[in-house]
Amino acid sequence: MDKDSLLSNLISYLRFPLTVAVVFIHFSLTDGLMVHGVKHGLDNPDWFFHIVNFCSEVLARIAVPLFYMFSGFLFFYNKDFNREIYGQKLKTRARTLLVPFILWNIIAVLWQLKCMLPGLDAFYRPVEVHWSFMRVINTFLFNTDNSGIIVGPPLDVASNGSYPIDVPLWYLRDLMVVIIISPLIHWVIKKAGIWPVALLGLLWLTSALLLPKGCYADMLVTAAFFFSLGAVFSINKTDFITPFKKLRWAPAFYLVIAVIDTLTKGADYNIYIHRTGIIFGVIAVVNLVAWLLENNKIKVNATLAGSSFFIFALHYLIIGDIGKFAFTMLHIPENNPLAMMALYFLVPIIVTAICLGLYVALKRIAPKLCAVLTGGR
Repeated sequence: MDKDSLLSNLISYLRFPLTVAVVFIHFSLTDGLMVHGVKHGLDNPDWFFHIVNFCSEVLARIAVPLFYMFSGFLFFYNKDFNREIYGQKLKTRARTLLVPFILWNIIAVLWQLKCMLPGLDAFYRPVEVHWSFMRVINTFLFNTDNSGIIVGPPLDVASNGSYPIDVPLWYLRDLMVVIIISPLIHWVIKKAGIWPVALLGLLWLTSALLLPKGCYADMLVTAAFFFSLGAVFSINKTDFITPFKKLRWAPAFYLVIAVIDTLTKGADYNIYIHRTGIIFGVIAVVNLVAWLLENNKIKVNATLAGSSFFIFALHYLIIGDIGKFAFTMLHIPENNPLAMMALYFLVPIIVTAICLGLYVALKRIAPKLCAVLTGGR
C-alpha cells in the first residue's frame, strides 16, 4: 500500500471509532446519572470509576485532537497555498462545516422545545424561550449558564465550558476559527518551521496553569495546536505516519501514562499527565491503525466512515434520554456496580446504532437532505 493510500485509509477508518469515543465521552458516569434532578450511581466502588475514567476520560479524549490534526493535514494537503486556494477552501468549508453547524444547532433547539409539548412536560426539566439577538448568537456559540434562547435549570455537562446548544459542535466552531486564520498558520510554519507549533504545544500543555478550567481560550488553543500539528506535515509535503512509526515504543508508553492518568484523576497535577498522554495516544493510535491496515487486519467500511459526522452531530441530543430511559425502565440497581457498568457500555452502543440506522435510512429516503446535514461527507 503506497503512502497516499495508507494515509487516506487511516483517516477514513478512524472516523467511526473516534466518533464512538466521543459518544462515550458524553455518557461518562464519573459524576453519576442525573434522573429527575437526582444523581444515581455515586456510591459505586473505586474500580467502577477507574474503568469509566479510563474509557471516557482518558482513551476517548484522544478523539478530538486527532480530528483536529487530520483537519489541519487535509486542509493544506497536496496544494500550494495561496489567496485563490484559500478562497476556494473557505467556500468548500462553508458547505461542509458552516451549513451543518447551523442546521444541527437549529435541530438541537427544536429538540429541546419538545419539553414544552403536552404530555412530555412531566418527563423533562421545565424550559422557557427568551428571545434577543445576543441570546440567538449565544445559542450557536456559547450556550452556557442559560445565556441562549432556551432557559431552564442549568445542565451540568454544559456548565463547565463554552459550547453551542448542540455541545459536540464546539469542535466545528473552533475548527472554523482556525481555518479563518489558516493563512497566518501557513505563513508562520513556512517562515519558522515546526518551532512555533512546538511552542503552541507547550502552551496547550501548560495552559491549565494559566487559564480557568473549561474556558474558551483553552479550547481554542487545543484546536490551534493540533490543527497546526497536522498542517506542519502537509505544508512540508510529508506524511505523519512515517515519523510516528519511528516511535515504536509509543503504544506501550501510552498505556502506562493512561493508567497513571486514570489513577490520578482529581489531583491538581493530573491535567499535565493527561495532556502528555494525549500526545503519545495520538502517536499510538496512528501507529496501531497503520500497522493493521498495512497487514490487511482491518478494512475501511464506507458506510461507517460516511455516517461518522451524522452520529457526531446527533448523538448528544438523544444520549441523555436513552440513558435515563434504560436506567428507569430496566430498573437498574444503582448499588450494583456490574449492572451500572453494563448500562455504561450499553447506552453508547445503542445510541450509536440508532444514529447509524437513522443515517442509513435518511441517505436512502432523502439523500439530498442527508448530504446537506453531513456537509456532503
